[in-house]
Amino acid sequence: MTRLVQEAMIKDHLYGIIRTLQRERVFALILAVILLILLGGLGFYLTEPGQGSPPYLLGRGLWWAIVTMTTVGYGDVVPETLGGRLVGVGLMLGGVVAISLVTATVASIFIGRKFRQERGLEAIKSTNHLLVLGWHYDGMALLDHLLQRLPATVPVVLVNQLPPEHLENLKGKFSHHEFAYVWGDFTREDILQKANAADALRAIILGGRREGETGAQADQRTLLTALTLKSLNAKISILAELHRTENRAYLERAGVDEILIRGQYDSSLMARAVTSPGLFHIFTGLLSGEVQNLWPVEVPNSFHGRPLKEFTAHLKESHRALLIAIYTEGRALALEDLLTGEPSAIDDFIRRKFTETGMTHLFGRAKIEFQVNPPDDLTLEPHQYAVVISQQRPVL
Repeated sequence: MTRLVQEAMIKDHLYGIIRTLQRERVFALILAVILLILLGGLGFYLTEPGQGSPPYLLGRGLWWAIVTMTTVGYGDVVPETLGGRLVGVGLMLGGVVAISLVTATVASIFIGRKFRQERGLEAIKSTNHLLVLGWHYDGMALLDHLLQRLPATVPVVLVNQLPPEHLENLKGKFSHHEFAYVWGDFTREDILQKANAADALRAIILGGRREGETGAQADQRTLLTALTLKSLNAKISILAELHRTENRAYLERAGVDEILIRGQYDSSLMARAVTSPGLFHIFTGLLSGEVQNLWPVEVPNSFHGRPLKEFTAHLKESHRALLIAIYTEGRALALEDLLTGEPSAIDDFIRRKFTETGMTHLFGRAKIEFQVNPPDDLTLEPHQYAVVISQQRPVL
């Protein structure tokens, strides 16, 4: 995040606080407190005799008014005349009311804001975060696996319509990882803006069905969400869940990077359960992380240009990790990469031509090339990742 972005976020935050204080008339209450202090100081100056110049006596009166209103009561300056004491009585009564109103209003603002944040009604300020859009019966397991693998520095923002008590259960279960919450329909643009989708890095669209909804209707909602996300943030990486295979092409044209069809591998797992029970248990154990886990590990610079067998031996000896595959993740050149970011006739022309052709990337979406059980003599290159089986992610 650049310095300009940080400064803009700080300014937006300050402006938001100022607007809230204005709406709750906090500045008017503060002005009333200041006016009481001035009137009290002037009243003390006019009713109490003293030695010194008028500015000194007026300053003494203002000091006495501040000490009296705040109930500090140093006692270094006290009224001695009847008029001064009457001014003091009025100042004490008015000051208690005015200051109480200011403190109560400010406290209610912050308490209300905290309450709204916990209920998902406040806008999110996170950047480079992960959006989890929607919820379904397997959402708890997904969040559990996700938070185990994500660094604690990566913010996670949930966008759904869960009841408050369900959210409290989530916070209690995953207290080790901070995550934010936005309540609302994630297909709506204003809800995605509240979740700061424009600055999000990735998004997961869950294909949970609503009551009485068909799989096709759930897929339509997923497609609408993907299109809205891309309109807000053309560079966001999206993983979406589908119910019907025939809708895959629509999501691909919408720029979704990864698509998971629910139940796509159920038949394969069931066949293995019948013919090879041991293999079935190995698959389910790896997927659930009950025994060992699958981890991606970037090939270090020190192994570039060297044969794979050396890296495999290093992983096994130093980290008790078994290498099973190698993949290279390429990044596609997107439309936004060609634009300057400033309004111009050239940018408008390029965007119009891309729209006419239905393209979102020059050379397709991000492409992953992989090899399972690669040969030992494979020469390792930059930007390659190894997929390993180990208890914990190897730190190289």
